[in-house]
Amino acid sequence: MDSTGFLNFLSSKENVTDPEIERIITEEEDRVKISEEPLTITTSDPVTTTIPEIKIDTAEEEVLNDKESQSVAEKNLRSSTLYFVNVSDENKISLQGIMRPVYYDNSPLTETLTALISGLTSSELNKGLLSLIPTGTEILGISVANMTATINFNEALSFNNFGKEGLEAELKQIVYTATEFSTVDKVQILINGQKKQFLSTEGVFIGEPLSRLTYQ
Repeated sequence: MDSTGFLNFLSSKENVTDPEIERIITEEEDRVKISEEPLTITTSDPVTTTIPEIKIDTAEEEVLNDKESQSVAEKNLRSSTLYFVNVSDENKISLQGIMRPVYYDNSPLTETLTALISGLTSSELNKGLLSLIPTGTEILGISVANMTATINFNEALSFNNFGKEGLEAELKQIVYTATEFSTVDKVQILINGQKKQFLSTEGVFIGEPLSRLTYQ
């Protein structure tokens, strides 16, 4: 409340001795109390207040729209398995699948992979899981043909603070998550629309489609 100047206002009000100023302050308080205009108070402290009920002509329409949107969202819902990383006490990296509800408009694969690179929820983090997909990674495009998903990433995918093991782990996360779909057996990685032989200078090969067999 210090940042709002509210305490300074109260302090200055207590020191007022001029009756005319007191009268003006009292009238202003009464005007605020009876005003029908909404009053917004911004403060860092929690505020509990009672707001008078206001009828809005468009409320019924908004409720109907919300129900319609909810119906569409429920129709386009998929339970997807996203793969993250588990590090053992011996510093051994392994994958662990997490079931996650994914809402989508047209492409459940795109939305699932977008959810993957967005990272873990707080409850998943509390389970000790990690994502080694670099921060700033973006999907620029996805296409599927002949059971191969071609996924175009930005340059951020090439930079992993954990070196070669981190690069291999991030690729496993992507490949295993994508191949959960029955239409995908392999994943071709592109960087900024270009097919490269290696991901960064660490020598991690991405010159041909990757599958789960690549990592067995």
